[in-house]
Amino acid sequence: MGHHNRTDASQGNSMEQYTTTVVLPQRAARLEVSGDTAGMPLNTEQPSIAELLAAIQGSWVALESKIETVAVEVNRLRADLRKVSDKVKVAEGSITELQSEVGMLRKQMVQATSTVGRLEPRLEDAEGRSQLNNVRLLGFPECAEGSATESFVENWIRDVLQPTGLSRVFVVERAHRALVTPP
Repeated sequence: MGHHNRTDASQGNSMEQYTTTVVLPQRAARLEVSGDTAGMPLNTEQPSIAELLAAIQGSWVALESKIETVAVEVNRLRADLRKVSDKVKVAEGSITELQSEVGMLRKQMVQATSTVGRLEPRLEDAEGRSQLNNVRLLGFPECAEGSATESFVENWIRDVLQPTGLSRVFVVERAHRALVTPP
């Protein structure tokens, strides 16, 4: 395998240095080339062509193995990416559906708020009227109730409504004559 080192002029050296290392089954040859010794091997042993070819072949096999490993990983990533892409498409469809439903719900909420605004005064009026338990009794002769108006009305209601199943427990809180001058 080989690697290349370059020293920049900013670091103080202006020469390029190349280092090549060839790993052979029995020995390693290192060749360094610089400005002073260009083309001169530092190690005087010359590897044979067969050794060089064997080293290159070994490097080639290792490189092919690494390429296959990378190819397998790339295929796995592609499969994962397809799965994620499918899930994203499903999620986009769900998001679009949810957005349309939210739009419909907003319209319904505006309509319901409008309806509540219109019905609230009517509800308050009906509730107020339902709490009024006023009974107006007409046709009694003048001063028939005497001095105890509440007890007179209570006794009269018991006597008249007793056959209809009226509860015996009821109270007349207040009773008074209409504000009309007696004839």
